[in-house]
Amino acid sequence: MSADRDLPGRRPRDVTVIRMLLLLTGVATVLNGLLEQNPAYPATTRGFGMLLAVFGLGCWWTVWRLRRPGTRLFGQLLVLLGLLAAIRAYQALRFDSALPAAGLVLPLLVYGRLRKPAVRRWLEQGTADGPATQRTAAGRAPLLRRWVGALGVLGVTVAALGVLTGAGAAVALMPCAFPTPAVGGLQQDQTTAATNADPTGRVAATDGVPLAYHAYLPANPVASLVFYHGSGANSAAGYLPLGRELADDHHIATYLVDIRGHGASGGPRGDAPTPEQVWQDTRTMVDFVHRQQPKLPLFVGGHSAGAGLVLNSLDRIDDQVAGYVLLAPDFGLHSDTEQVSGASNFATVCQRAFVVNAVSNHVLDGHTPALGFAYTSQEVQSAKLVPRYTVNMALAQNADNSAAVLRGLTKPLGVWIGAQDEVFNPARVIAYAAQAGHPANDTFQTVAHDNHLGILTDGAASIGPWIDHQAGLRQR
Repeated sequence: MSADRDLPGRRPRDVTVIRMLLLLTGVATVLNGLLEQNPAYPATTRGFGMLLAVFGLGCWWTVWRLRRPGTRLFGQLLVLLGLLAAIRAYQALRFDSALPAAGLVLPLLVYGRLRKPAVRRWLEQGTADGPATQRTAAGRAPLLRRWVGALGVLGVTVAALGVLTGAGAAVALMPCAFPTPAVGGLQQDQTTAATNADPTGRVAATDGVPLAYHAYLPANPVASLVFYHGSGANSAAGYLPLGRELADDHHIATYLVDIRGHGASGGPRGDAPTPEQVWQDTRTMVDFVHRQQPKLPLFVGGHSAGAGLVLNSLDRIDDQVAGYVLLAPDFGLHSDTEQVSGASNFATVCQRAFVVNAVSNHVLDGHTPALGFAYTSQEVQSAKLVPRYTVNMALAQNADNSAAVLRGLTKPLGVWIGAQDEVFNPARVIAYAAQAGHPANDTFQTVAHDNHLGILTDGAASIGPWIDHQAGLRQR
């Protein structure tokens, strides 16, 4: 029986295995190429991805060619495998990662089978007599057996990939569900009252979206501050008194910024093209304020998730910044600083959308609403709050790498949180912030009687003297 399989005209089983391996190689390579089409990636990376997709299609074309022998197939296969190996090696070197090397496994398995004498003889016997011999051999088999043989391992592989693709698509398209809150998740009595103040101005982001800001400019400022609001909020929803007091009582030129998709800024509500674009917006505002106040030390800060945005943007803005101020900061999902009760359910997460986005290398589900906030419809309407975030906006503000950022921080840091904060555990927040490790320049304090939003009422009394002191140190 084994001898019959190696007879001229009879396709060896190793060729069927090669076809299956090439099919899988094509799937992996095309998928890798498509995942490199993330719009946030530079054109060179996306072009590299298109090249990968072309090589994957080449694998599928070779699978079709391998139905029958051909005098040039052996050489063509060697060229294809060599190019795949080269492109994977280049990918590993370019991105300084060993992961692309895993893409060499299937081509190496193909090469191992390709070296077998029986395979090479079958490939090189030409097309003159091979197909006729195959048809003669196939004609001797019963019809059902020929159908099963035609399906074979290759057909089973295709069917399995089809089932997996369908299941993945079904999961990716599954909508996220969010509860409709009857009562707000935060104590709203001190803030988020409707404020009809128009923004001072708008700055164009790098993609043209207008970024609104409220500026409070004292006559003789000693420093400037760019400050960001928390999740779903905006500058007019409880933050304007903070800016006014910092300017009037502490001579700090304060710029309260509406994140894109919030408040008076442009863009779809609660969405962003990519997380990187939101971080670039932070740099845009920092550059703008630096041009407005070129002789003043510039500080950047945020409240709650606004602090997360600042930490995510730090590598883009740190060269222009003199220090950072964070109120009730959100240090990210992995910081273990959330409360285990109270308003810990303020945010509802749709994990499916985040998983699909991560698995697809951020190509899929970036604009899917995946994070819901416990704002009532009345709160949303009265203060123009944003009740849902897409994956892109949520990732922009989730400080996923905050521990490393804090450890690498070289600028002064001030952190304040209310002792009654219902979202984050004050003791854990202070301990986590201490990773910055510069006690001579840093301040980490708990403010008595304040909750998560109440810290905004007393925020100027904490931030103002600290910035004034840091600005004074720079002038000595």
